[in-house]
Amino acid sequence: MKLISYSERTQQAEQLAVLVAEELQGALQLKAKATAAFAGGTTPVLFFKALAKQAVDWSKVAFTLTDERQVDPSNERSNARLLTTNLLTSLQPAASFQALYQVGQTSADLPTVAARLQQAFLPLDVIVLGMGNDGHFASLFPQAPNLAVGLDPHNPAILLEVVVPDLPEARISFSLAALLSAKHLHLLITGADKKQVLEQAQANLVASQPRQWPIEALLQQAGDKLTIHYAA
Repeated sequence: MKLISYSERTQQAEQLAVLVAEELQGALQLKAKATAAFAGGTTPVLFFKALAKQAVDWSKVAFTLTDERQVDPSNERSNARLLTTNLLTSLQPAASFQALYQVGQTSADLPTVAARLQQAFLPLDVIVLGMGNDGHFASLFPQAPNLAVGLDPHNPAILLEVVVPDLPEARISFSLAALLSAKHLHLLITGADKKQVLEQAQANLVASQPRQWPIEALLQQAGDKLTIHYAA
């Protein structure tokens, strides 16, 4: 694991954008299409806007999400809407996008979506994850009934449905195993609270304590593949 600290969030967003653009360009030197999956939420918005300014042949890049709320794509809580508004609509030439959720989709449709991802995306070239104050990443929440399955590094499933009573809508999330298959794996975090969670998670691993937060599984399994980008 590598930790990069930035003086402020604009610098974090811009430097991560340059790095991700370089990684996508590197992938395009080896194959016809590069693939990336990004987190939703408010934290990556500055990164999305910075990435849109990078000189990449976006027509050869395909995007998806690390997780999604099961809401209409026009809903303000939709990660697809967030990505489209802050990144995809700005890319010239246009990139392609694979949604994780469509209106009317049920859990029975997940294998079909997963098959599309397996064929066209995996292993992903670049992933940028976020982390919540509760230590979740993607939609692998501490209180999820199927968290152990989602965090199992040997789980063959690419996607899983996450239903948590305290959340307003069901989610779809990449499994940890699918995330770990990526060539480049980044974790984007901001704020003192999240840094404290991260540091405690690292300390728990060093002390071989029982897992307290989902993020500990990512830190433990990703190893040197993971780069953490932090700004206060």
